[in-house]
Amino acid sequence: MRLRQENNLISIKKDSTQFAFLDTGDLREIRNNEIMINQMIGDPIYGSINNIYLRIYKDTKIENYKLLGINSNSLFSYNDESVRWEGNIEGIIYKITLTLVNESTWCYDIILDGNNETVDIVYGQDISIADKGGVLANELYISQYIDHKVLKGKCGYIISSRQNQKQSCGYPYIQQGSKDIEIVGYSTDQSQFFGKSYKKNNQEVALEGNLENENYQYELSYIALQTEKITLDKPVNFGFYGVFQMNFKKAVSAIEFNEEKENAWKYIDKAKKDDFIRVKKVSLSNSIGEPLYSDAFSDHELDKYFPTRILEERAQDKLLSFFSNGHRHIVLQEKELLEERPSGHIIANAIDEKKISKETITSTNYMYGVFNSQLVAGNTSLNKMVSQTRGTLNIQKNSGQRIYIKCNGRYRILTLPAAYEMGQNFARWYYKVDGDMLIVTSYVAADSSDVILEIKSELDRAYEMLITNQLVMGEHEFQNQCEAEIDNNRIVLRPDSNSFTAGVYEKLHYTIKLNGSQMDVIQDNIFFEDDKVRNGTLLTLKIMPSSSVQLIISGNLGYREDKTYNYSFETEKKKYDEFYERLTCGFSLDLPGKDNSDLVKINEIFWWYTHNAMVHYAVPHGLEQPGGAAWGTRDICQGPIEYFMATQHYEVVRDIIIEIYSHQFFENKEWPQWFMIDDYHIQQEDCHGDVVLWPLKVVGDYLRVTGDVDILNKSIGFRNIDGSIANEQRTLLEHMKYAVDTIKQRFMHDTTLISYAGGDWDDTLQPASEELKEKLVSSWTVALTYQVIKQLGEVLEQVDKDWSKELIGLSEAINKDFNELLIKGEVIAGFAYFENEKDMEYMLHPEDSKTGIEYRLLPMTRSIISELVSKQQADMNISIIDEHLNCTDGVRLMNRPASYKGGVIEYFKRAEQASNVGREISLNYIHAHIRYIEAVAKLGLAQETWEAMMKINPILIKEKVPNAEIRQSNTYFSSSEGMFNDRYIYQENFDKLRNGDIGVKGGWRIYSSGPGIYLNQIISNILGIRMTSDSIIIDPILSKDLDGLIMNYNYMRKPVKWIYHIKGDTGTIRKVIVNDKEIDFDIIDNEYRQGGAIIDKNIFEDILKQEGIVNIYVE
Repeated sequence: MRLRQENNLISIKKDSTQFAFLDTGDLREIRNNEIMINQMIGDPIYGSINNIYLRIYKDTKIENYKLLGINSNSLFSYNDESVRWEGNIEGIIYKITLTLVNESTWCYDIILDGNNETVDIVYGQDISIADKGGVLANELYISQYIDHKVLKGKCGYIISSRQNQKQSCGYPYIQQGSKDIEIVGYSTDQSQFFGKSYKKNNQEVALEGNLENENYQYELSYIALQTEKITLDKPVNFGFYGVFQMNFKKAVSAIEFNEEKENAWKYIDKAKKDDFIRVKKVSLSNSIGEPLYSDAFSDHELDKYFPTRILEERAQDKLLSFFSNGHRHIVLQEKELLEERPSGHIIANAIDEKKISKETITSTNYMYGVFNSQLVAGNTSLNKMVSQTRGTLNIQKNSGQRIYIKCNGRYRILTLPAAYEMGQNFARWYYKVDGDMLIVTSYVAADSSDVILEIKSELDRAYEMLITNQLVMGEHEFQNQCEAEIDNNRIVLRPDSNSFTAGVYEKLHYTIKLNGSQMDVIQDNIFFEDDKVRNGTLLTLKIMPSSSVQLIISGNLGYREDKTYNYSFETEKKKYDEFYERLTCGFSLDLPGKDNSDLVKINEIFWWYTHNAMVHYAVPHGLEQPGGAAWGTRDICQGPIEYFMATQHYEVVRDIIIEIYSHQFFENKEWPQWFMIDDYHIQQEDCHGDVVLWPLKVVGDYLRVTGDVDILNKSIGFRNIDGSIANEQRTLLEHMKYAVDTIKQRFMHDTTLISYAGGDWDDTLQPASEELKEKLVSSWTVALTYQVIKQLGEVLEQVDKDWSKELIGLSEAINKDFNELLIKGEVIAGFAYFENEKDMEYMLHPEDSKTGIEYRLLPMTRSIISELVSKQQADMNISIIDEHLNCTDGVRLMNRPASYKGGVIEYFKRAEQASNVGREISLNYIHAHIRYIEAVAKLGLAQETWEAMMKINPILIKEKVPNAEIRQSNTYFSSSEGMFNDRYIYQENFDKLRNGDIGVKGGWRIYSSGPGIYLNQIISNILGIRMTSDSIIIDPILSKDLDGLIMNYNYMRKPVKWIYHIKGDTGTIRKVIVNDKEIDFDIIDNEYRQGGAIIDKNIFEDILKQEGIVNIYVE
């Protein structure tokens, strides 16, 4: 059986611009060449996100009606340049004609004829104005760069929107407004229009009253326009228009294209035709009902299902979420209705603990009724079986995998449950349905590439069900056909043999098997009265009445035989928990006799950040970032490697290092910014200026801890810049020497300061010109260079004495140049601009006359971590951070944001282009805050270290950050974002972040190296347990209130209790007792304080034997 899209589209086209409609009358998409003007592809069942609403004002309420598409009563027709919707609502006759006048202009001409009713019209249009590939990859990211300018004209509000990131045609632009009627209200984002409650009940919250009249520059661009009220005592005629420009180079500042608009309306007046072809009315089947959402849990039900609750989160005396035994996190419906980002989870089977896992299966689910999405084996972008979700508000319900329960003769889609329970390998939904409890569980097998969906009625009530699956079989929905082999209760799905995916993985296939009932395999025809297939890739499983069913989905890249297993949830959870116990080295903290909620939070987040770190490593993607599938060179060298080093998984680190070096460019000996590690051989062709340093750093870190010098003789290949495998191989040591040579080639003039090149860690500060790439120096990159080169010189001393000596000499030269050239007035410059060999200018420094930014965090923390600056300068760095960068929610990257001027760039690309105050633009990028934790730990500042660590733990975050908004408690947030509607308000009110006068919310989740780095800080730099090839280091940074702290943390798989006796604030270790035997130690070097204890590893292991207790006495 071949499953394909039934693209019987109705299109109107003028030159390069085309509107395509489904036969339901819903807009599918608006395109200009490669530019997708709208944002969401229309769906025949749930319609298009764009619409025109008629609102009728009655004595006590406002009634609203959609006028376009399947969810309206309209009849749909078309001719060669127009489409039309017409109908009758409560005696009001309406006719809407959309005409594409030319490739730049279109008009909605509206006629209403009623009986003295008071009405208004609300127009809504989603926009992306970006290359379609980018929109499909991540519509949230695209919206972050659309600048909305709200202006007033003769017909009220007009909104002009410019795409600030350069697309294939330049900087696309759209203007939307009205004719012959005043626009009195507007909004600019889906979150304003649809609202958080849409996830539950499908009701647009904005239609209940007036639009917000706020320009909210967020992640789901949606222009809504509200007309003035009109009384239908006679026929009225008015309209809306859109003007599109492929390349609008300047910032939007005024209403433009007036002549084009006037000419368009003149054309409409002259060209009115009635030669329309009527499309047969398409209606949903009467068997399809309204969404089914659960009532909230009662206190009795909460106690029944979750008798053990810790870390309870409450708001206004309502319980919102909590944790329970087994590191489970439970979110209640009340919280989901408050959260801007929906609660979600990513599950994946257990990784191989010794080598890189390349055939992992993963699935993403959401509380609002997405039971599996982006279900994929292997490459998380290109091998998808089931689609990712679109947006965050559950608008397009064809996405992913959904369940419809037949109640009272109608199939009703499950949306918001009473509770959503998450464990490391599962998610569970609880629905109260007519006295029954319907429990849905989606989990992944621990050791095989299988995802299991179980649906069970607590009362053993038999339900007929539909399970829909929006198939992809490639990268994006609606692009590929697929082959389905159906045999009773078993389906095998294969990508189309001509697809890109099949060209690489020709044996890739997915198997679906149903247990507990029988099923019919159909398509979306069951949703329509006419029984016609429209979305042929919406695989629909009609499940015969049953009280308990199990659906197993297996992914196979073609390297193994298909096997069928009998799965039990409890068995798989137990196996997965045992795997996590090993992975985390049995980590937990306790403080007997004292109530310390911080430790409870750390115990819970340790497992959840381990989960997040494994997603980043093994199945790279996130809840807001479905596109991934690759290792960022910089990222893989930080989060995953730091985590595996801290948890003593050295074999997998070795394998990762070899994989990283196999992607070194043969041509220039640098690395791609990111690369895929599978058979696709896809990578970026260039990189930022610091990327070459990270592979060198991880080898230095690995050798210092393991002493595995044999790896240096490992023969490893290269990649060509085009992604193909080069025909050359060299030892790892030779690879490293090549990389160091490329660093030397980038030294500025006669210094050892490396050039900025494509940028540094802060992606928003990518240079705007080739001149900046060549003439700018990042002080942070220089500090990192020093750290990397110095460590390599030290660890290679017994391997290659000559090169080691050369590296040590080079590090000393970098030290001298950094301290002499990049520090002025005791302030480290963020950048130095070398106009020529003699003239140097400071940027992001008090002397900066260009950007107005005076302080940059990154070089201040990295210069401490690397011990590059003196104790006096390190103290000055911390003093500057405390005064200028520290805010209630963490430290910020700069003391003020880059200047925003409508998205036109001068110095830095994304920092000056993003219209949204999110991610790095928020300046509290949590990864950088974690490096601040590392720096203050290096200085021995125990209280500051602990407070900084807890401030970014998402569990009960308001206890530490009072101005924090409600957010998911078990996921890493990559940023903390001030609640500023746009960049201009942000610039003017930045200081509110310092004193907490404005709320802060969580940014994108999970997909980051941050979780791994955070957990490494806890083990290595706060609790202070580190390893070298021949020693154990004990160097805790803890305050007296943690006296008696016990850490359970295995040493080389042997259970060990580490007990901290903290009697003073100096951090000086006086005594270490292992299994009742005092052990000798030396003091490690530290540039800034007395270092911790360093113990001979052989002596330690000899005393420890199979298990042990280590008592650490600190003054």
